[in-house]
Parts: sequence; C-alpha cells; structure tokens
Amino acid sequence: MFVAENEELLAKLREQIKYDEQVEELSKAIGIEDKSLIQSLMDLGITPHSMAALTMYPMVCVAYADGVLNLEERDLIMKMANEWNMKPGDAGFEVLNHWLVEGPTEDGFAVWKKYIQTVMTQMTPQQIADLKLSIMNRSHAVATVVGDVLGRFGNRTNKAEDARLAEIESVFP
Repeated sequence: MFVAENEELLAKLREQIKYDEQVEELSKAIGIEDKSLIQSLMDLGITPHSMAALTMYPMVCVAYADGVLNLEERDLIMKMANEWNMKPGDAGFEVLNHWLVEGPTEDGFAVWKKYIQTVMTQMTPQQIADLKLSIMNRSHAVATVVGDVLGRFGNRTNKAEDARLAEIESVFP
C-alpha cells in the first residue's frame, strides 16, 4: 500500500522538478525572471527552442482578426517563418503551425503584449523602434495580402484587421 503511494509521490516530485527546470531554462533563455510571465509563455507552448514562434504571434492574430485564416495569409506567414529559419520539425515551426490551425487566443495575445513590454525595458529606444517597425510591417503585410491578391482598391484591410493592427501598435511607445 505504501509502495504505491510512494511511487505516486515520487512521480509528482519528478514532474515538479522537470517543470522547475523548464521554467529556469526558459527564464535564462529570454533573460526574464517574472515567473508568472514564464508560466504564461509555457502555457502558450513556448520553450527556449520555440521562441522564434512568439515573434509571429501578432501576424497570426491579424490573420484571424476577421475570424477566418485565408490561404494567402497562411502562405505569407509560413513564408515569413521560413525567412526566420523556422522549418518543419523545428519546435518554433510546430508551435506556429499549431496557432495557425487552432487560431490565436486573447489570452495568448495578452501574453505576447506582456512579453514585448517586458523585453522593451531591456532595449534601447532605437532597438524598440526597430522592433516596432519590423512587427508592424509584417503585421500590415498579413492584413493586406488578401487585398493584394484580389486587387481591391483603396483600403485593403477590414475593420477587424485595422483594430488588431492598432492594438499591436499600442504596445509600443
């Protein structure tokens, strides 16, 4: 009887140790000690090996802003991921692909915003400006790709995409 209980306790202890090691590894990899943020990132599927996917979260959010992921949006996001050296089988690629299949969540977007805000405290104003430009350019490209393909004139984004783009931009000073 006690052997079964001891085995169960040992299994729980091993799981806790493994979890603590993963938290510590991710914390070191990104240079952030906020355990709540680390836990939130892990809940989102982020590990030290899949951090590259986190840079793509705003693009996924823009693609799903109208509730539908268009083939052109998916293709562009995958092209961007390839440019960031994310390949099938890589942890970051697999996390990104999961988000593209399942769609982003508001909780995930909140975690991305908190992560970016935390990272910006360690950056110079020029680095922040460069990060903002990169994220906004890629997000806007996703928002307009369907309009580019269909040859729409005027505003090639819809209200939902405009709102999401504004929300992404509001994260930056």
